[in-house]
Amino acid sequence: MRFNNLLELYNLDSSTVLFKHVESKELKPLAKYIEEYRLEIQNRYDNDEHLLEVLNLLRKVFFKLASSLLPYNKAISKDIEQQILSKFLQIKSSYPELFSNVVIKIAKTFKQIIESTNNNLSEYLCEYLNSIAEIGLKIAIVTKRAISIEERLEIINELKSFLKINYYTENSFRKDIETFDEVIYVGNPQYFGEYVKNTFKGKTITFICYDIFTNSMTPKKVFEDIDPDGVYSTIFEKISFGDPIEKKSNINIEQGESLYIAVNRFLEDQKITDENSQDAVEACIVYLENDRFLFAPRDSKIRIFTPHEKSNFIKQINFKDVEEDDYIVIRNERDTKLIAEVADHDVLKSNAKNYRTLQNEWKEKLRFAVQKKGLKRVSDILMNKYQIKTASMASVRSWCNEDSICPTELPKLLRALKYDENKIKETYSIMKEIQIAHRKAGRIISEKLMNELSIDILKELQEKGFYTFESKEFNGASFNIERIISIDHSKHLIAPYNLMKPMNID
Repeated sequence: MRFNNLLELYNLDSSTVLFKHVESKELKPLAKYIEEYRLEIQNRYDNDEHLLEVLNLLRKVFFKLASSLLPYNKAISKDIEQQILSKFLQIKSSYPELFSNVVIKIAKTFKQIIESTNNNLSEYLCEYLNSIAEIGLKIAIVTKRAISIEERLEIINELKSFLKINYYTENSFRKDIETFDEVIYVGNPQYFGEYVKNTFKGKTITFICYDIFTNSMTPKKVFEDIDPDGVYSTIFEKISFGDPIEKKSNINIEQGESLYIAVNRFLEDQKITDENSQDAVEACIVYLENDRFLFAPRDSKIRIFTPHEKSNFIKQINFKDVEEDDYIVIRNERDTKLIAEVADHDVLKSNAKNYRTLQNEWKEKLRFAVQKKGLKRVSDILMNKYQIKTASMASVRSWCNEDSICPTELPKLLRALKYDENKIKETYSIMKEIQIAHRKAGRIISEKLMNELSIDILKELQEKGFYTFESKEFNGASFNIERIISIDHSKHLIAPYNLMKPMNID
């Protein structure tokens, strides 16, 4: 941590917070018609599930348009356009009255927007930046989601050439202790949350959003900041606030919990397809930058990138020790597959084939038993008849999948699978060797990746929230470094092929 920057954060003489509105002549009609649609399906169609699904899609598309800095005709992918068109046609066929009364207006407005080559938000942002431009001015632009390369080029091409801009996602800005002359948030304070309301890292902080949203911040009154113990808040000392701006319409379109909707839908879909899968693994939900998420096995080891530890900036830790704001390193295929490959190639070597055969033998026997008798019955038999205390349904399910190598009570399990004593000793001993090989492989991978990476990637991580690279050490295998925003530690049964795989809601 840079101590001088920390001092600067507490030595800012004063800060001014400003609120700016962008006219939303293209987006305002769309917001209005989406709100009409919401009320119509609520009042006349009892929130029909199919129609609600369309509403969620429309909201997602609207907020994609409202947050993008690309020309409107480039902001929405062709796949999403086709998806919306398909939904409109379905409504036309199944709900003709709804289509003719409301949806046709949404369709026409949407068509006009995606044919438009301008973007009011981007234009306003560039005009504002040029109006305050001075040589040497330190400027930060903060967005909820990472600005794409295309969006950045749109901005750079319109700015005075001497302006130097630092780009941050909300979470990377929160983690950084740099201070600026100008901090510009693309969105209103409510969009960004509590942090922006109590931490001021610039001499001037400006919130810019469309005029269909209220743009304001209300500091607590001084005397309300005195609690019963006599603690006094100085957060807003030397902070002056510009005039708040109310939204210029009575439209109440809400972004909603689109990320959580996507996660819950995924979990529901998986329940249907994998409900009885013996391979499912207990996992937690890890939320990443840019409205992405993944499922991490509860008992796994996670590789993390720690840029401030120069001598050991890639290491493996237990998942339970992973924290918010950590950077995790993920192979863009299953990481456990890579560990097995390295263990076989670099550690087990000539023994690998025979050892893996032994590993698969007992797993196949266990899977057959589960398939024949069911997970609960096998668990009951192992616990009651064979006194395997760890043989809960979750454990048996875990033992069936390829990631489990040497369960604590493996000898008892092998006995239950009718192995003779010599085979039990041999198998248990070899499973221990495989387990040790996997641990060594994890360290080998971390060391090799550390040789390929540099802490210089931190700037890109701050701007985008993730970093993708191809490893020469591992035959061009692709890896992502992702920032963790939050972790939901509740248990979910997830198919192995969906573990440690970043997923988008788009």
